[in-house]
Amino acid sequence: MLKPNKRGISSYRELDLVAIPGGEVEIGSTLDEVQACIAIWQDRLVDPAYRPAFGDWIRKEYPRHRVRIAAFHIGRFPVTNQDYIDFAATTGHPIPESIVIGSPARHPVWGVDYDDALAYALWLGDEMGIHCRLPSEAEWECAARGPDHAEYPFGNSFDPARCNTMEGGVGTTTPVDHYPQGASGYGVLDMGGNVEEWTSSFYLPYPGGDRIDDDISSAVGARYRTLRGGSFALGGDLARSARRHGPHPAPQFRYRGFRVVVA
Repeated sequence: MLKPNKRGISSYRELDLVAIPGGEVEIGSTLDEVQACIAIWQDRLVDPAYRPAFGDWIRKEYPRHRVRIAAFHIGRFPVTNQDYIDFAATTGHPIPESIVIGSPARHPVWGVDYDDALAYALWLGDEMGIHCRLPSEAEWECAARGPDHAEYPFGNSFDPARCNTMEGGVGTTTPVDHYPQGASGYGVLDMGGNVEEWTSSFYLPYPGGDRIDDDISSAVGARYRTLRGGSFALGGDLARSARRHGPHPAPQFRYRGFRVVVA
C-alpha cells in the first residue's frame, strides 16, 4: 500500500496496489474462443436486440496474440466515490452522477468520462509523488486474466454470484470489496461487473484482425477509448477478461468508472 506523502489525501482508503509481473503475455481470443463465446452467450444476452451484432462485437477480440508489457502496479479496487470526492474538493472538478445521486462512499464512482479519469490519475500521482496513469488494454486484460489466463477474472465459467452483472439482479453498484470470491488470479477485485472501466487504449483491430465498425463507432466515431469489465446494468458476456467495449451513449452504458496504474 502507498500512503499520501505530499499534501495528504483524506481518502476512504490508502492506495492499495497489486503487483503485476512484466513479460510477454497473451491477450485477445482465438477463433475457437470467439466461436465458443458466441455459442454460449448468443441466447443468453440480456437484450435480444443485441443478437444480430453480437458476433461482430466478439470478433473484436480476434486474434489472440502476444504482447510485451513492463511490470506495473494496478489498483486492487476501482476508484470509489469517496476517492473522487477528495479529488473534486481539491481541484474543483465537476461532480459525477454517482456522487450527485448519493451513491455510497465505498461504491465505485461512475458517470466519469475519459478526460475525468485521466485528470484524477494525474492529480493522484502529483499528490502522492508517484507516476500514476490509466491502464492500457493489455495491462487491464493481463491483470484480469491472472497467471492462469482465465476467461473471467474469477475463472473459466461465468458465475453471477461472483460479480455484479445484470444476471445477479442487484440492479445498482455494490461496494468495491463486495465480491472477494470474484478476485482475479493476481488478487485484483471488481474487474467483472459493477462499473465499466476506462483504459488508455484507442480501439484498433488486433494484429491480423479486421476492424469492426459497429453501433459504437456509428454513435461516437471511429476513434474511441476502450472500456473493459462490464457493469451491473449489462450482461455477463461483458465481464469476460477479453471483452472489448466502448463509450456507447445509450443510458444503460453510462456506468463508467476506472482504476489506476502506477508504473
